[in-house]
Amino acid sequence: MRLLHNCATDVSESEAKVLLNLRSSTGETIQVRLQSTSPSTDATLEWRSAPDEPQLTIRQDEAGVTDVRKASEISSSAEEIREQFLAALSEVAITESGGIEYLEEGLPDDDVDFPYDPETIRVDTKPFNISLVYEMIKDGDINLSPDFQRQFVWTDIGARSRLIESIMLRIPLPVFYMSQDRSGRLHVVDGLQRLTVISQFLDNRLKLRDLEYLKEEEGKIFRDDDPAKCIDQRYRKRIMQTQIMFNIIDPQTPTDVKFDIFKRINQGGRPLNAQEIRNCMSAPATRALIGSLATSEEFLAATQASVGTVRMQNQELTLRFLAFRLTQLGLLEAYSGNMDRFLDDATDTLNNNESVHGILARDFRQAMRNGEHLFGQYAFRKCLSSDLEPGARRRLINNSLFTTWSVTLADIPDARTRQQAEGSFATLVAEELERDLAYLDSVTSGTNDRRRLSYAFSVARRFCEEHVR
Repeated sequence: MRLLHNCATDVSESEAKVLLNLRSSTGETIQVRLQSTSPSTDATLEWRSAPDEPQLTIRQDEAGVTDVRKASEISSSAEEIREQFLAALSEVAITESGGIEYLEEGLPDDDVDFPYDPETIRVDTKPFNISLVYEMIKDGDINLSPDFQRQFVWTDIGARSRLIESIMLRIPLPVFYMSQDRSGRLHVVDGLQRLTVISQFLDNRLKLRDLEYLKEEEGKIFRDDDPAKCIDQRYRKRIMQTQIMFNIIDPQTPTDVKFDIFKRINQGGRPLNAQEIRNCMSAPATRALIGSLATSEEFLAATQASVGTVRMQNQELTLRFLAFRLTQLGLLEAYSGNMDRFLDDATDTLNNNESVHGILARDFRQAMRNGEHLFGQYAFRKCLSSDLEPGARRRLINNSLFTTWSVTLADIPDARTRQQAEGSFATLVAEELERDLAYLDSVTSGTNDRRRLSYAFSVARRFCEEHVR
């Protein structure tokens, strides 16, 4: 296990901070922020809570957590604390490896779970034979290309071959989950890799290998004019006639219920993160919009191409911009303090308002051009004056700064920003962060808090009013 200080290429203050949500002795949830000390001579880190918070100390070395000491007011067990601490370190590493500064986002302002009406959950179970499924894939009625899973399809030919062997042996496959859109098209929620393998085999793009039982079928494809090169006819018929079960989420199911079902399903293996789930629940036009903007020349230039794509970090940043622009267009309710729910709702709004996609794309590109010009290489990064010195390590992209500055800069024409010297805002904002501790705090901890985000927006707007005329 690597110590956290070794996790990131770029640098951020969060390299030495993690936030834990623990139980108090009264049963309430309490947040404890841990700050690390510098590694000692024996490569050990000691993490300590702030003086004004319940006292907690964790010692960590290359092998993991070696000691947990907590005050009596913390009722969470040492093992629970250890597991949450290691999960937090992992989250920091994943986030910052994608070029995004890990922030203490805090609990949502509206962190109240309102159980939805069970009657609104509409999931139908239907059998489909593989012949029909294959036809639906070819006709585009089943979407097999959600962007987030393209790179996670099995690369082990043996594993793929044994899936086909299971069908040939009449071994039932686990149920597949689908989300149906209003046009009737099915989007794969769970089972994409299995369907992809089946489609590959029926397309003659998979030659069986490393089978466990049907050794005589190794080296063969599904169909060929030469019987020696393809599987036996009885197996071909068996595959095409095999029935597989689809659980289909009805398009009338409320959006929040759909997202909840999706999150509950995707718990095993490599769980999808929130943006990957949104991507799967997006209409094709929405996926195309977000994907194109997140890889646009303007975005890459403004962010120095430093934001990761593997876990869709670039697309979540883009969606944050789109969500707040949708509120300005009157198509989405104002932000209430729960960022995940806000972005879920924004995704649904984009799905149902394709007519504004062009406007949003124009605004996004405008914002990125302005950000690059005004901040240069420091755009959307939480930089103090020392971070602007020659040779200083580059800070990571800050979610809060990206959101507030990009949305604000979208309304300013190129001609006005070009009147300012290139990169001039980097120094101005660095000085403001040092002068206004409330601003620094608003983009450092509790960054999804409605009031803190509103304050960060107000600073960005004030700067533009004062300096961009």
